[in-house]
Amino acid sequence: MWKFRKLEPGEPERNPHETEFFRLTDPAEAVVREFIQNSLDARSTGEQILVCYTFSSAKKEALREYFDGLKDHLQASNFPLTHFESSDTIPFLTVEDFGTTGLDGVTGEDGRRPEERSNFYNFWWCEGKSLKRGQEAGRWGLGKTTFHIVSRLRSFWGITVRQDDSQELLMGKALLKTHRLGNEVYSYYGYFSKDDKPIRDREYIRQFKQKFAISRNNEPGLSIIIPLPDEEIKVPSILKSAIIHYFHPIMKGSLVVKVKQSGNEVSLNKDTMTQIAMSQDWQGTSWEGVDVGKILEFVRNSISTSNVIELSIQDEQSPEITIETFGNRIDELKNSFNSSNFLAFKVPLKIWVNNGERVSYFEVNLQKHPQLRPPMEFYIRSGIRIIPGQTTIGNRPICGMLVAEDAPVAEFLGDAENPAHTEWNERTEGFRDKYQNAARMLRFIKKTMSRIISILDQPPQEQQKDFLKEIFFVPERLPEEDRDVTRRPDIRIIERRPSLFEITRVQGGFKASLRETNISLPLMAKIMVAYDVRKGNPFKQYEPADFDFGGNRITISSNGCTIRNRNRNTIECIITGTGFNLEVTGLDPNRDIVVDVKEIENETQV
Repeated sequence: MWKFRKLEPGEPERNPHETEFFRLTDPAEAVVREFIQNSLDARSTGEQILVCYTFSSAKKEALREYFDGLKDHLQASNFPLTHFESSDTIPFLTVEDFGTTGLDGVTGEDGRRPEERSNFYNFWWCEGKSLKRGQEAGRWGLGKTTFHIVSRLRSFWGITVRQDDSQELLMGKALLKTHRLGNEVYSYYGYFSKDDKPIRDREYIRQFKQKFAISRNNEPGLSIIIPLPDEEIKVPSILKSAIIHYFHPIMKGSLVVKVKQSGNEVSLNKDTMTQIAMSQDWQGTSWEGVDVGKILEFVRNSISTSNVIELSIQDEQSPEITIETFGNRIDELKNSFNSSNFLAFKVPLKIWVNNGERVSYFEVNLQKHPQLRPPMEFYIRSGIRIIPGQTTIGNRPICGMLVAEDAPVAEFLGDAENPAHTEWNERTEGFRDKYQNAARMLRFIKKTMSRIISILDQPPQEQQKDFLKEIFFVPERLPEEDRDVTRRPDIRIIERRPSLFEITRVQGGFKASLRETNISLPLMAKIMVAYDVRKGNPFKQYEPADFDFGGNRITISSNGCTIRNRNRNTIECIITGTGFNLEVTGLDPNRDIVVDVKEIENETQV
């Protein structure tokens, strides 16, 4: 059933590199973010989405026919088959959604490309092209490559029941490399199908569903079967990834996630969310060391609150957040914010597209927690959590969440998004052409949370007599009778706080470690690196062409910490142990390196 197309003479060879867009810490994040995102996109009107992850296995002999024609092409592409060959059973992960429309639209099996939108055609036949629009979370047509990435056989199958015509269709796809088999050269992709068409045979599909633990019984939706899933994908990693990335729609009640294995089932919904989240071991995740209960309480407040404060934007074409934005409530809101009360703001805005203006809004929710460390900052668009490469609220002990679900602003932000949903970028292809004043509006949205915080978190404006007493000393005025006596002022010497970190050079990089052990943990460190320059600020002169911590060329090994983000020339990590050390190699060994740790006042040159 598996078939790979032979390349004709003169056709270019290609090895897909789409996986670079989805380089996440845990493979479970990839399959959770991509599948649930697509399910939220395909929601039937008013339906609650149910997504089920089922871990199972079957005898290899019982599944042999479904791998016919695939094994030889895997070997020719130099993909290892050790796990496939060494066991009598084949583990697989089945992922299903319910309450969705399924892969509807024309199938394209007649060889003609559809002019109208078709989810089926887009999912199976398009790469790097998407017909998603509006509030929908994915636009690049690359996300489905995650189903290949997380399979050690680089392949998957899909069964869909379509809401538009009730048809049940089966197909599969493998994403390998251009490869040679015998005297022929084959394309990098192959399909599991019947004569290049989706399989419709009901009895064949029934047997397939039975062998692969598929629970769908004619309900519209999509079922994905991933053979030999990555070993890191386990029940806890699926649960934790679903909580981290989709806590908002789950707690809102629009999404339920179930995880099944060996007859056991865990249901993650708005009623069980807190209990399940509190029972997880968050070590090694971006939530390590955070107060999960406090975070979920904050999210619950943001969903349930009816006390939303609408801000006043003076200039719709050049919006800004100023003190005047809060009207005559500024003092009240400052006091409330600094008293750790929950605050919800509605930020109105207008978006100008080529065919006119669209009125919209987004929300910003804030709460100050004096003991919170590290701060938590969330961006939600159409249910999916965007993971920005840089934070905007710094080290302030604050929970902050920006929620964009209104259709015009959700579409606007979606058009500015990169494939892996980690950045809103004004230089995204087609973004500036579609919207007027696009860059200014995007910068306004991205900076709104930090601007609100900077205004509400300002120190009180009354006179602070002792504000600089630790820096400047003015001797007390002497009584009249003693003015002729000269006294030496009692000047207190303030010593510079010693560095918490020690930076040492290694071949092609550097090593960071703690200088002290008697410190309070966890703590967050932000490390910035640049090649030294003869003149000017080396960090301002950094270029991605120098190096990129998010790429393959740089190796980062660490102990006693969790890396939250590695992008461009910045590494953010949460230090959890006094034996912390972080080593970076792969930099140019012939150039001087400047390393700046956020808690250190001065740059350390190595």
